[in-house]
Amino acid sequence: MLTKSMLFRKKIVLIRCGRVFKQIRFYTCNNYFVTTPIFYVNAEPHIGHLYTAVLADSVARWHELKGGNVIFTTGTDEHGLKIQQAAEKFGLSPEQHCTNISKKFRDLFSITDIKYTDFIRTTENRHKEVVSHFWQSLIKNDHIYKGVYEGWYSVADEAYLSENEVIEIDDKDGNKVKVAYDSKHPVVWTKEDNYMFKLSKFKDGLTEWLDQGVIHPQKFEVMVRQWVDDLEDLSVSRQRNRLTWGIPVPGDNTQTIYVWLDALVNYLTVSGYPNESHDWPPDCHVVGKDILRFHAIYWPAFLLAAGLPLPKRIQSHSHFLVDNTKMSKSRGNVIDPFERVDSYTADGLRYFLLKTGVPHADCSKY
Repeated sequence: MLTKSMLFRKKIVLIRCGRVFKQIRFYTCNNYFVTTPIFYVNAEPHIGHLYTAVLADSVARWHELKGGNVIFTTGTDEHGLKIQQAAEKFGLSPEQHCTNISKKFRDLFSITDIKYTDFIRTTENRHKEVVSHFWQSLIKNDHIYKGVYEGWYSVADEAYLSENEVIEIDDKDGNKVKVAYDSKHPVVWTKEDNYMFKLSKFKDGLTEWLDQGVIHPQKFEVMVRQWVDDLEDLSVSRQRNRLTWGIPVPGDNTQTIYVWLDALVNYLTVSGYPNESHDWPPDCHVVGKDILRFHAIYWPAFLLAAGLPLPKRIQSHSHFLVDNTKMSKSRGNVIDPFERVDSYTADGLRYFLLKTGVPHADCSKY
């Protein structure tokens, strides 16, 4: 039987409070696993991406200070229709486009001293193998079936949307257009023969997990529970004649695995899954509130379906706004973090982001 002395060790840290140093005594676990989301490479990084990384880096540093063995992972999400379209726009192959932008993220994290232990790219062979293995485990457990998806799809968000998540607005030319309610990105009506995931089966499992208080700040838990009350089965593939830039469905090269299923599995890839000695589950996923649905609904449901433990904490955060609007690479209203580092230094920018940004509310100061 494992005892507290076997799992934990006492740590004493000196914390400066004004002119006085105070001793902080606590027990620390020997391992701590924290992640950022992997960042989409349709365009160069902006200051919102750096904010996420700095938050996760701070969590990692705190647990390292306490004497833990910290696993801190980040990386780039490199598949999907949006990437395919971005590469075409710049006249590059998808591979070259992804390599160029992924390097920009590495460069940014290097100059801002983000001390990750692993940087994953979803185009790596190690990840493709894990995604295929994970897909087959969902098939084996009878949680995926062939079906037809008909509904709204946002290419910019790479998200399927229900009717009540879509609104009609006037575009800049006065034309009526359908957009996603949250992001205001255009949506298209899609009808495809796809593979479907039995998401609707997991209401009880998700509710039990949420009851453990895993969503932070707590204000976001209310929103997540509303989503749980309205679960529908989820399309987890796209027809390959529409989306070629992605991982093929094992055994069916007419279909491409849905980019969010592909991306979320990165956390398993960096953990060493499916080896028996892999580090799982994560102690903390740090994510922006705009991707909370994927991490607090889809991801734990996928894990339940595969028979794997769920993340211990989802630490969500709000956004830095420009003209009271969320920064978006597709809108072009972004703040270049490289320029801010040149102006204020890396430490100055990190301090500003941690001092000014708060998890529970958006910020328009930059």
